[in-house]
Amino acid sequence: MNLRAAVIDVETTGLSPQADEVVELAIVLFSFDPLTGRVVEELEAYSGLRDPGRPIPQDATAQHGIRDKDVRGQRLDEERIRTLLRRAHYLIAHNAPFDRGFVERLFPETKRMQWLCSMEGIAWRRKGFLSKGLQSLLAAHKIAPGSAHRALDDARATMRLLATEKTGGGTYLQELLPKRK
Repeated sequence: MNLRAAVIDVETTGLSPQADEVVELAIVLFSFDPLTGRVVEELEAYSGLRDPGRPIPQDATAQHGIRDKDVRGQRLDEERIRTLLRRAHYLIAHNAPFDRGFVERLFPETKRMQWLCSMEGIAWRRKGFLSKGLQSLLAAHKIAPGSAHRALDDARATMRLLATEKTGGGTYLQELLPKRK
């Protein structure tokens, strides 16, 4: 029986989950074979902009390209997000401590869910990669990133990276998943 995971990515006004705000949130829900880690299919995707209620700092806009006028009056579809989250057996983010801090503040129910970090949960450096950063790993695997630092493109790219067959067999997702007893 296939399981489901949701790759989550956020773009924010800064680096502090306590002091900064989400300006974009994306979720890509996909099914996978829990034994092989093979991604079966993308089931649904969501991306939404969110007005943080204050100006977006220039350094944040320089990272993700989201401007005040892009988010003015925008709200996340919280019911749709909650529906996607409820369908997932795992929540995955590349640098999960960062995304998780922001997501848990908006959706406290995710505190009880199992989070996996595709940046720290896979031994990228032992595999010979110089960086664990998403854009670097995508380039090394010849995966087109879409618009770097835009939430939906980063979430989809993370899913494609996890679906990649490793040298020696298996997928990166298989390595990331908790070991089954």
